Amino acid sequence: MVKVFDAEGHRAKMARYEKDGSGWKRVGAVWPVVVGRNGLGKEREGDGKTPVGIFPLGDVYGYRGVETAMPFFLTSDRHLICVDDTASRYYNRIVDRTRIVKDYESFEEMRRKDDLYEIVVTVGYNASNRPGKGSCIFLHIAAGDRPTAGCIAMTKEKLEALVKWLDPKKRPVIVIERWMPAARFAFFG
Repeated sequence: MVKVFDAEGHRAKMARYEKDGSGWKRVGAVWPVVVGRNGLGKEREGDGKTPVGIFPLGDVYGYRGVETAMPFFLTSDRHLICVDDTASRYYNRIVDRTRIVKDYESFEEMRRKDDLYEIVVTVGYNASNRPGKGSCIFLHIAAGDRPTAGCIAMTKEKLEALVKWLDPKKRPVIVIERWMPAARFAFFG
């Protein structure tokens, strides 16, 4: 399990956990991450928020092969896109634009000039591809401390360590928690 917590604005923390006979145990250190420019609680496409909840972690994409046991779906090239046009039949899907009939106006390039998608892990948010609910949510490389449009981003080194650690046999999930640091204890006083 990967957990995103203690979000304040567009900054949050992330930790990795493994389950053993006595429960969940943290693996390694807590990492700083950035989230959506408007924080957490995605409600609709383009709101600048990161979704809250529990979601499966899926395919890994990248500009070249990555050391991971996770499914490495495709090497990202200039034809690979994630469609964020709510009117498209390909909404919230990563597709090769040369292999489909174009019915979209907006999309995200999976091979970006700023290299933020050099390594990407898909987050299973809006798996039913419901138009307008939000799309193209990933774990990816951060642009320093700048917020994302709704993804979770971290340093390249942390993302490389994460994809190396992930094991598809353990069905990895991400838990994105809305609680503010002080709110955790509000009910216990």
